[in-house]
Amino acid sequence: MEQDYPIIAGKAAGRKVSINPALHPAYQRLEQAALRGNHWASIAVRELNALTSGVVGKNNVYIRPYGPKDAAGNTGYIVFLPGLKATLYPTVLGSYCVTDLVLNANYFEATADEESGKRTGLYRVIPEGAIETWKTEYVEDGNIEAKNGRLVVIADSGYKSASNAARTIVPRAMEFPQVPEITVLQEGCDLHFTAGQKQLGGMIRYNPLSLDSSRGSALHLATTMEQARTLKNVIWAADQGGSAVLTQAMQILANKGVTLKSHTAYLYKPRTSPAAALKLAHKLELSLGKSFANTGWDPQGALSQLSVAGRRLNNSNDRYNKAYHTHAWINGLAKAAGPIGLGSGAAAAMGVSIPMIGGIVAAISGGSVVYALGQSLVEDLRTKFKR
Repeated sequence: MEQDYPIIAGKAAGRKVSINPALHPAYQRLEQAALRGNHWASIAVRELNALTSGVVGKNNVYIRPYGPKDAAGNTGYIVFLPGLKATLYPTVLGSYCVTDLVLNANYFEATADEESGKRTGLYRVIPEGAIETWKTEYVEDGNIEAKNGRLVVIADSGYKSASNAARTIVPRAMEFPQVPEITVLQEGCDLHFTAGQKQLGGMIRYNPLSLDSSRGSALHLATTMEQARTLKNVIWAADQGGSAVLTQAMQILANKGVTLKSHTAYLYKPRTSPAAALKLAHKLELSLGKSFANTGWDPQGALSQLSVAGRRLNNSNDRYNKAYHTHAWINGLAKAAGPIGLGSGAAAAMGVSIPMIGGIVAAISGGSVVYALGQSLVEDLRTKFKR
């Protein structure tokens, strides 16, 4: 019953914020830690209290358009907090209920400075004066320019701003297969930007569907892609770690049964498995060119492409043919046997996220247990880190 859910904010004024009773002890420990001066716990409690004024205009709140709905059919929200990710649903009279809290390291990426082009989401890339100089403008509604054949570049994380990403990526994107170079030079394109300090994916985190740091961005992109489904010949081009965002967005759309007929996709030096993206591209009924991914000299990418060659040959709607398969096979074997060592990758440092996560774990557990990222605080507190 809703009345059995403890209220954690808004008792006196504003929207009431309640919480799943199973999570209430964890929240109380978080609140106690904040009163003791724990920096990260203080910010988390303050962000939850800020929900009493609503979710509009808060850059750490993301809608879950394809997530599970509650019994009343309401769509939930994701709220990024220091070291935590909350799932939030609206209740009667404009109140909110926190239904889950999981450990998460994406607070800084989600709350990047909106005023300086560092907000995750869609940007319009507009050509300026001199050749190959670009201006970027954030697109509030997430809709790409309503033109058939529009190029949408999905950037990797790790760029200082959307403008910085555009200057780096757009010039090489114009050389991608099927991209109309002159049109981009004259009319620009669209850019999906993911805020964050580090690149996505890599040798250690190669499965795009298990990568947590790009999920909020993928929700944005999936909405953009669905809104563009009536346009023709849209090109979704992922640059390096942008492959993680694109693949996760395609998974969201596939789960919903959305198709993007006549649209196409291309991966440039993907830092996550192109095989996973290829399978989803077929589910979405994308019209793929012979070259779906340029993995450069990355041996893992080459092997990933080769692993789905048979799937491409057996799909009658895929332009990949036996002649191109032979070419790809030879080049793939050369890359796989190349001079790059498979064991050379190392886990990326999480930087400032490590003390943040550590502070939150200490606040909610007394520091005596180890948590896994993504673990719900509703679970047994003795659960160990198994990844």
